Amino acid sequence: MRGGDAGFDEFVRERYDQLLRYAIMLTGRRWDAEEIVQEALLRCLRRWRRVPADNAVAYVRKAIYHEFLRVARRKPQVPLDELAEQLDLEDFAPAVVARDHVLVVLQQLPPRQRAAVLARVVLDLSEAQTAVELDCSVGTVKSLTSRGMARIRQLWAAEQAAAPGRRGT
Repeated sequence: MRGGDAGFDEFVRERYDQLLRYAIMLTGRRWDAEEIVQEALLRCLRRWRRVPADNAVAYVRKAIYHEFLRVARRKPQVPLDELAEQLDLEDFAPAVVARDHVLVVLQQLPPRQRAAVLARVVLDLSEAQTAVELDCSVGTVKSLTSRGMARIRQLWAAEQAAAPGRRGT
């Protein structure tokens, strides 16, 4: 355990960018991610003295996940055609286009599947670690990840079939 807000301030300075990237992958939009991270950090600050130092990152990621689910339940998702209009993909470099495409595909997954895929693939957490962060069983993590990856493959294949001239995205 650790005490005082100084430890929290240092933690935020060291880990904010990493936590924000996780939230951006969950939400698909930086401004939503910033709000979610800030709200989660505020909630964590209230309990910071009870958070074990060796588990702080996982604890805060779990808070971000729960805040994401809370927001996702009350906030309507942007329809895909509207999102495509907002992204003028021709103006971006190919790497940025690929990243945006991944975010668009991720946004089509249900929130729990998206979180499981991100935890397993992007954060490289074990099934057990993911289960703890998502408050579910290991079997549920396996199911969410499997279904999420199958849906990503399906969406990616459909995208490639619709746009045969695109390479590498």
